Amino acid sequence: MSEQEKVRAIRSAMPAVTEHVYLNTGTFGPLPRVVTDAMRTESERELIDGRITTTSYERATQLKQLAREEVAQLLHCRPEQIALTRHTTDGINLAVMGRNWQPGDEIVTTDMEHPGAQGPIFNVARRFGVVVRTARLGTGAGDVVSAIARLINTRTRMVVLSHLTWNTGAILPVAEVAELAHRVGALVVVDGAQSAGSIPVDVTALGIDVYAIPGQKWLCGPEGTGAVYFSDDALDQLYLTIVGYASLAPSGLEPIGGYFVPKPTAERFEVGGVHLPALAGQVAALRWLREEVGYDWIFQRISELGRYAAQRLATLDGVQVLTPLDRMAGLISFTVRDCDPQKLVEALAQRNVIVRWITHPYCVRLSVGFYNAEEDIERLVAALTEARGELAGARSAV
Repeated sequence: MSEQEKVRAIRSAMPAVTEHVYLNTGTFGPLPRVVTDAMRTESERELIDGRITTTSYERATQLKQLAREEVAQLLHCRPEQIALTRHTTDGINLAVMGRNWQPGDEIVTTDMEHPGAQGPIFNVARRFGVVVRTARLGTGAGDVVSAIARLINTRTRMVVLSHLTWNTGAILPVAEVAELAHRVGALVVVDGAQSAGSIPVDVTALGIDVYAIPGQKWLCGPEGTGAVYFSDDALDQLYLTIVGYASLAPSGLEPIGGYFVPKPTAERFEVGGVHLPALAGQVAALRWLREEVGYDWIFQRISELGRYAAQRLATLDGVQVLTPLDRMAGLISFTVRDCDPQKLVEALAQRNVIVRWITHPYCVRLSVGFYNAEEDIERLVAALTEARGELAGARSAV
C-alpha cells in the first residue's frame, strides 16, 4: 500500500477528519470506527446479558489487562507497572499526593504546566507546607535543563514537568532532568498528555518515575480513559491516596495486623469499577494504532506534518510561530498580528477549520495528527487569510 493509499484508508476510518479540517487532537482526537464499534458491542452486551454475571466479571478483568498490556507496549514498560485511570490528571494526583510530605519539602516544576498538574502541586503546598519552585521557561526554546537544575537541591522531593508542553508544543528534555533529580533522591513525574501517541516514549530509557497519559487525545480513544506508569522505585515510595476494592491484594481483603494489604503492582492505584464500553474503546483504539497504523509511522508522519504546518504559517505576513522548531512534534502555537486569538478561532470554525485558542500564552493552537493531509494545512492557510480580512474589516467598520 502506498503512502497516499494508507492515508486515504485512515481518513476513511475516521469520518470526523473528512467532515472537518480537524486540527485539534491536542484536545480530543478523532474516533476511529473500530472504537465506536467496540463501545457499541460492549454496551449491547451489557444490555442483553446484564452486568452481574460471572462472564461479565471475567470480561472486565480481561479488558483491564488488555488495556494495561497495550499501554505498556506504547510506553515500553511492563504491564504490571501500569494503572488505569480516567485521564492524565488522575495520574498526576496519584503521584503528587502519594508522597509523605513534610513542611519545608520542595517540588520543582515549570511555568508551562497544564492546570491538571498545577492543581495537585499547589494542593500539597497549601495542605502540607510544601515549597513550590517554578522554572520559567518562556516558550521552552532555551536552556531548559539549566533553568530547572538551578532549583533542584537536597530539599527537592519531586520534579513535575511535561514531556511535550500543552501551550507551545515544546518537547522538554525529561531524561536529563530525571538524571539531575535522582542525584538528590527526588522522584520525577511527567505529564504525558500531549506526548503519548505523538512522539516515541520509552519510560525506561527516559529514567522517569511516573508518566501519566490520557486516552482521548493523540491515542484517539474515548473520554474517561487514561493510564499511568510507575517505576519500581515509585511503587516502593508512593503511598495510596484513594483506596478501594480494586487496590487490595486477594489476601489483603481481611486486615493483617490492623492493615489492609495493597496489590504488589501498579494496580494498587486502581480503585473500583470502570465503564466497560469506554475501556473496550480504549483497547480497540490502542490495538488499531499499533497493528493497523503503526506507531513508528504515526510518529514520523506527525513530525513531518507538524513541521510543514509550522513552516507554512511562518511564511505568512504577521504570523509569529511560538513553537520552538527544533523541539516540536505536531502541536503548534502561533499569533497573528492585530487579531484576537479567540475571535480568530471562531472565524476559522465558521470555515470548518477546527483549532483552539489558549490563554497562557494567549494564542491560537493547532494539533496536526497522523490522519491529516497536506491539503488540510493549505485549507487552514486559506481560511486564515480570509478570516484575517474579515476581522480587519470588522475593526475598520467600528
